[in-house]
Amino acid sequence: MSETKPTDGYVVAIGASAGGLAAVKDLIAHLPKDLNAAVVIAIHSGPKSKLAEVLETKSPLPVRRIQNGDSLRNGHIYVVPGGQHAFFREGRLTLSDAVSDSGFRPSIDALFMTLAAEHGKHGIAVVLSGTMNDGVRGAQVIYDMGGTTVVQDPEDAEYDSMPLKVIHMDHPKEILSASDLGSWLSKRIGRSEN
Repeated sequence: MSETKPTDGYVVAIGASAGGLAAVKDLIAHLPKDLNAAVVIAIHSGPKSKLAEVLETKSPLPVRRIQNGDSLRNGHIYVVPGGQHAFFREGRLTLSDAVSDSGFRPSIDALFMTLAAEHGKHGIAVVLSGTMNDGVRGAQVIYDMGGTTVVQDPEDAEYDSMPLKVIHMDHPKEILSASDLGSWLSKRIGRSEN
């Protein structure tokens, strides 16, 4: 692990499903390599997912597949392994195989809800392309706890169901293209001071 400091400011959780890979690539390409936040990415996928390896080639930030108990560090991207769930707990990421009320793996709702509980107003949830409604309840909890939700513009998303449902049920701060969301996050969060 590089000599970056542990996260003490914003933490970004990105959730996506169908069509989300292209959106995530567009978004992370617009993040600075010294982003003053940790980023956690969850895309619905199976146990053999190679998401971390794919994103490594597109990201200016170091990318790693989450290992149980990883501590969050600024300027790093953490990818939830396919077929598992991830939770924020005491400054670390915890993996689990069980979320009793979600058929989605990884559960974006569970990720967002624990982001809200752990980081409150410093939590930023990003909802990208996908079908169904995973992320809607979690986005509402983020809002209730003083955090921020931003959403990919449904017209920019390959599949607009997830973004549309969050827009309808929540109070997104911004609705932008995936690449513009990356630029927005960069401005909102800023760069680490070394």
